[in-house]
Amino acid sequence: MTSTYTLTLGMPHTNRRGFSETDLMKQAGHCLWQAISSALGQPLSALRTVGGGEVYAAFYYIETVIPEVASLETYQVDDTVKFTISLRAFKNLSIEARVRVNHAGSSIAALRATADKKDPAPHAADGLDIRFANIFITPLAGNSALKVAPPAGVDCAALPPLPNAENPFHLTRAAREAGHLELFDPGWLLHDTVSEHSYQIDRDRDTNGAGLVYFANYVAFGDLAERMLATGGGLDSGERSLRHRRIAFYGNADIDDVLTIRTVVLTRHDRPSQIGFRHTMTRQSDGALICLTEVVKATERAVRVE
Repeated sequence: MTSTYTLTLGMPHTNRRGFSETDLMKQAGHCLWQAISSALGQPLSALRTVGGGEVYAAFYYIETVIPEVASLETYQVDDTVKFTISLRAFKNLSIEARVRVNHAGSSIAALRATADKKDPAPHAADGLDIRFANIFITPLAGNSALKVAPPAGVDCAALPPLPNAENPFHLTRAAREAGHLELFDPGWLLHDTVSEHSYQIDRDRDTNGAGLVYFANYVAFGDLAERMLATGGGLDSGERSLRHRRIAFYGNADIDDVLTIRTVVLTRHDRPSQIGFRHTMTRQSDGALICLTEVVKATERAVRVE
């Protein structure tokens, strides 16, 4: 089952460099929820457990792959973006989505490229790919205790089946034990540069309409950790452009909780203009692992890590 959505970028979706990754996640996630709602034949806000409890399609795995030709910096205000979404379901418990994101046919970016006498074709032909995995959950005791809960009266049989062997659940479970998401092959070298800082959840800015800390904001928490590392002198400052990210979620945090974010840096000699980060986020209330993310970014110059 495939669905297509379009969005004209404005100020809320962009930052000083182009399409904000955090807002990309928000918009792609919103389109995904619309696609799931259409497939199930009802709004997701109407989903309930057999006992009447609220049910949410929570994210537990995300992978984003972005080629240089379709970097987030190529998306600017007034560009039209197309989201193409294909769904598969594992029983009535979880849904996987493959999301293709690219410039719609006659985007402002393509017009600019034409004006600059550059070939706009790469923008039209190439895009970025996101893999989402969602699982139906219900809160038992606020945000700190979430339980898997298939929604009552809902049948995912109309969706193509997701084979158990291809379910990202296995990847996230293995990552929890290993402490990493296997984004970095042996060519990546773990640096001595490590930082750890606390982040106080902002109950107004960081939450969504369900009262949960919004999944997309964990990207922003990791980016903040990277900036703090640079500010502290342990890493060159400068612009970085996303190329590849994996995220695994293991729970959520209460709206007044504090996150501890531990960040390590990875580099490789054969790719001096790339840098890797691994962010491990736990909640201070009980030390539980909430989020693990690994990311590769392109830099403006060769990486110098002190």
